[in-house]
Amino acid sequence: MVARGHVPKADLTPEEKLRVAYFHLIVGWDQHDLASFYTVNPGRVNNAITTIKTALKWDGESDGTAN
Repeated sequence: MVARGHVPKADLTPEEKLRVAYFHLIVGWDQHDLASFYTVNPGRVNNAITTIKTALKWDGESDGTAN
């Protein structure tokens, strides 16, 4: 939940995108929780995760290695 009068950020920084992907793919946090934490639209979180998954050719395994 965003505080009243607080405007969400337009986008995540590159470092935040990596963190969001890590917390979703490895730790298992939900995308809507991450969006709330970083005060961005959930679509920004989904886009960041998709970008990282594509870059790493993620296969869904959470062993921490990129194949």
